[in-house]
Amino acid sequence: MCFSCATNTETDQRPNIILIIADDQGYGDLSARGNPYLHTPTLDELAESALSFENFYVSPVCSPTRAELLTGKYYPRSGVYSTSAGGERINLDQQLLGDYFKESGYRTGFFGKWHSGQQYPYHPNARGFDEFYGFCSGHLGHYFDARIEHNGKAIRSKGYLTDDLTSKTIEFAGQNAEEPFLAVLSLNTPHSPMQVPEQWYKKFDTISIKGNERENVNHSKAAYAMVENIDHNLKRILQALKENELNENTVLIYMSDNGPNGHRFNAGLKGTKGSTDEGGVKTNFFLKYWPYKGRKIEQLASSIDVLPTLLELCGIAIPKGIDGVSLLPSILNNEVEDKTLFHFWNNQLSVRTNEYKLDAQDALFEIRKDPFQKFPVQNDSIFAQLQSQKEKWLAEHVSSAPKNRPFSIANATVFPVVLPSRDASYSSEVKRSNRWPNDSYLEQWKSASDSIFWPVENLESGWYSFTLYYTAAKTEVGVPIEVKSKNGSVQQAIEKAFVSEPIGAKEDRVRRIESYIKDFYPLHFKDSLFLEKGLDTIVLHRMKSGEHSIEFQQLELSRIPSQ
Repeated sequence: MCFSCATNTETDQRPNIILIIADDQGYGDLSARGNPYLHTPTLDELAESALSFENFYVSPVCSPTRAELLTGKYYPRSGVYSTSAGGERINLDQQLLGDYFKESGYRTGFFGKWHSGQQYPYHPNARGFDEFYGFCSGHLGHYFDARIEHNGKAIRSKGYLTDDLTSKTIEFAGQNAEEPFLAVLSLNTPHSPMQVPEQWYKKFDTISIKGNERENVNHSKAAYAMVENIDHNLKRILQALKENELNENTVLIYMSDNGPNGHRFNAGLKGTKGSTDEGGVKTNFFLKYWPYKGRKIEQLASSIDVLPTLLELCGIAIPKGIDGVSLLPSILNNEVEDKTLFHFWNNQLSVRTNEYKLDAQDALFEIRKDPFQKFPVQNDSIFAQLQSQKEKWLAEHVSSAPKNRPFSIANATVFPVVLPSRDASYSSEVKRSNRWPNDSYLEQWKSASDSIFWPVENLESGWYSFTLYYTAAKTEVGVPIEVKSKNGSVQQAIEKAFVSEPIGAKEDRVRRIESYIKDFYPLHFKDSLFLEKGLDTIVLHRMKSGEHSIEFQQLELSRIPSQ
């Protein structure tokens, strides 16, 4: 695929934006950072020809970084406190990156991993993005012909997901070449499961990696193969921009969302994904835009700065009340200004200034002189200053309010509301297929005393239909399933035995720790149920105990149009 030969210079001088976010790619996961095992010529060229921010930081894990990119605020201020079970949702009172650009006349598209809420109005199509092609959860269990969605409709991707997401991004840009566009390409790799086509993996299957004592060498090989595939797809995008004369009017950013998902080469930095040490939060950040010649920028910068930077580049007013600042002054004058950044996760908080880092265990480092955090220093005045800033940041940004929020039911005539097992609560006998919620399903649902439930907030009263996705043995045929709310209930008996095997093991390069996925059968309820506007609880019961478990994946609700 390639872009349309038309450019937008005749209609609108504002630059296009392509923001590319890799998932779990570490700072050392490219050859330009000295990695001896992989070859990333496109990324290496970008590191030289683009603006390379040498001190760029993100959050330690996925959804917090995405919240900061989308809001320009430290993620606890936007309502995010977890990576699943509803804690990844950005509060509805927050205006997001897509909103700003859409309101300013840009066509907006998001391709790949959203990880900021699934149910409308948390869905990307409700948050400023005209086009969404990807998945809303933080983890996808299979990367070949993957189960994703297109603007709320369940579909399958074509081939290897990273390749397909790149193709859709290129296609979107081509379709909107005559007007300014914002395209976010949020990749799924090198996040697990460690699945990658043979053409990328075969090189690493034969090389020897001298791993450290904590490294899973086969995991590293798969990650490197995934990164080389990303490098290839980045080349596709850059070639399309150049061939169709869009390269001079497109701002392209490449970055990752956190440190590496394994103890592999990381250019000597301490820590990996999930850590607030340098290795968990420092990432590559390249900004390519033709007016700016390639150079290295030492200014301390962060994911919270991306939104205001893009807004200023495109002539859109920067909102008040955000934590980030535009990096355009650093880009234009190359000066290094004083700055303090905070990195928080799992009750661990570190502080980073231009010269010092106070880690989560209150060890102080002269980080410019000691980027690998090997030699703690004693400096009472600096320690007291940074410790005070820690306490102030926690008081201002981390709320003690209850975290549990209901799942929304809204716009269900257009977007079916999905209540997945990953977000469900359940009685003690029911078990999750894996400790990690994303892409898991529920099993051991045998007893009539067991229940599965979600707190919900219905934003519009009306009649709703239901579809439940399950597996069940022959012994469970005829078992009635009840969907219950405060207004009443509907029942539907299991009509068909359906048993499926886990998918993905044969494509995994290393054994995964997350759940495998399965095929599930839809049970359509013949009767509808009236749901009132307001708070409620949707509860599932099996009305009869059985010999075997019914496995449950998700419940879908659709609002019946008014007659």
